[in-house]
Amino acid sequence: MMENNISATFQKVYETYAPDLTSYFSICFGPSMAEDLTQQLFLKQWTYQIAHPHFIPQNWRAWLFKGAINLKNDTIRWMRYLPSFYNLEDSSFSSSICIDDTKEHLQKLTVRKALFQLKERERDLLLLKYMGFDSEEIGKMLHISASAVRSRTATAKKHFEKLLQTLESDR
Repeated sequence: MMENNISATFQKVYETYAPDLTSYFSICFGPSMAEDLTQQLFLKQWTYQIAHPHFIPQNWRAWLFKGAINLKNDTIRWMRYLPSFYNLEDSSFSSSICIDDTKEHLQKLTVRKALFQLKERERDLLLLKYMGFDSEEIGKMLHISASAVRSRTATAKKHFEKLLQTLESDR
């Protein structure tokens, strides 16, 4: 009976948050990896939920995105060790490139390249803010104050803009 309740709750959580998580992973790695990473995240969270049936997160969205940040960081580490399997520039948007959207494709690659040149914490702040989290929620996830989130996000945004300008001028 307890497992049916967990299953129903988790199904509702999946339906509610999977699209946002897929968008988050898509920003980081492109659409080709986004769905796989979303599924991997939910599998890990489901396994945790089964092993700890009395654990109920106070904020499902924050709990899932904290797991998404960890999975993203793990994936980046794997990409460094196995670059032939994870070639962002060649495979991320290859299935969607047409002659008409080459400029848009180049812009997406430039943004992604700038994101990956940021420090990990700066990237996390910008992506979480982009996904709609407020400073208070981000602070809880990253264990810093809301004012620190606002300050560091402003600094990260300036750094990102500078990187983006540099990369665009190099094109």
